Order: sequence, then structure tokens, then C-alpha cells
Amino acid sequence: MNRTSLAAVVTSLLAGVAPSFAGATPSENPVFSVGLLGSYSELEFTGRRTSSSEHIPEAGLFLNFGNKMTGRGGLVYQAEITGQYSEEKHQRVTDGQADLDLGWRMALDAENFFDVLIGAGYKWNRYDPDFHKYDINLTNRTPFAKVAAGYNHAFSTSTLRLEAGVRKVINGNAQLEIHNVDSEEQDLKDTTNPFVELSWLFNQEGSIPVIASLYYNRFKYDLDGQFQLTDFDKQTRDEYGVKLGIVF
Repeated sequence: MNRTSLAAVVTSLLAGVAPSFAGATPSENPVFSVGLLGSYSELEFTGRRTSSSEHIPEAGLFLNFGNKMTGRGGLVYQAEITGQYSEEKHQRVTDGQADLDLGWRMALDAENFFDVLIGAGYKWNRYDPDFHKYDINLTNRTPFAKVAAGYNHAFSTSTLRLEAGVRKVINGNAQLEIHNVDSEEQDLKDTTNPFVELSWLFNQEGSIPVIASLYYNRFKYDLDGQFQLTDFDKQTRDEYGVKLGIVF
């Protein structure tokens, strides 16, 4: 293949994914994002006399729809669902979460934007520890409200976003089940938990826009009572994760 033919092939390949540099403004329409999710969680169990910790990697999927990454001003919104699973050393963790956010965005200038958001959601997770004698499930169900602030910086063909806020657990409950032995359920105290997420949407004008995110979540499960079957009455989960997906 001569140099002229090679240059033509490379140019054709780049044209399919490269954004336009003609000064076109990226679309402000809401978008779907779908992709892979990976996280590493530190679980700490605390009781009156004892404590224990576990370190668990998880993997899963995410799907969201909204204009958090594309809107330039006015109403912003996003709905997202995530699911994760881990099985390691005979212990399992299963997670599901749904978030719905609504807010208002203000333009600071042509490239910088600030927004405030309120939202609500629901998180369900189950921890199955490795205990040889019994089959044990610890399940948490936590509805929550949230408030957050976000900052977007718009580049010519990409957008960078930083969002931080808190989730307030409301009327949550926890269930400890030892199969063929007993099952207990306790209400959870209303706790406030921080979160932060850094996202980058790039190749916005190309044929395959891509989004990548780093995030941190904390959830504290504090029993409003005491299980009879265990001394533990508090569980704290610090989750560090990454998302990578495509946008359409």
C-alpha cells in the first residue's frame, strides 16, 4: 500500500470518530448513557464490644437519561439506575440503586455553568458473609432524599462535570436472616451521607460519544435498635468507583 492510499484510509477512520472543529456548538438535548461500572468498597461493621471490616470489589452496569452533561442553562434533570454484584471467597454482595435528580442551571459565562439539584432515590443491598455453619443474609433497604451542587466546564467537543452533595436516608430498614434459624428486622436511623462524582463526556460531535466517571459514595446503616442474633448495630460502606460508557 502506497503512502497516498494509507493516508486516505487513516483519514477515513478518523472522520468517523473525530469531532467537528468547525465551531459547531454541541447539542443541548438530553442523552442516554449506558456502560460498565466497577467499584471497590470498604465495609465496616461496628458493635458495642466488637468491630469487623471487609474489602469487596464489585462490577455491574449503569443506565441513565438526562441533560446534566449537555444542558447549557435552565432546567436540568437525570434519572439513573445501577446494579452491581460481587462473589469472592464465598461471600457475596448484591446492589441496586435508582436516582432521580431535578435542578436549575445558571451560565457563569460561555463555557462555565453552575447548578443546584434536589432528588430522591432508593438503594437496596444484600451482604452474604462466608459463614460455614449457617446461610446468612443482611439486607438493607434505604429510600433517600438528596441535595447537590454541580459545575460544568464546556470545551469545544467535550464537557467536564463535578458534582457533590449529600443523601439523607429516610425510613430505611435492615433485615438479618439466618436461614432455618431466625429472621429479624430493624428500622434504620435517618443518616446523612456524602457523595461526589467527576464525569467527562468527550467526542460529543463524533459518531460515538463516550462518558467516563470517577465517584465516591458513603452509606451508613445505623440500627434504631439492636439485632438479637449479633452484636453489630452499625454498618458503614465507603465505595470508590469508575464508570465507562457510550452516549446516544
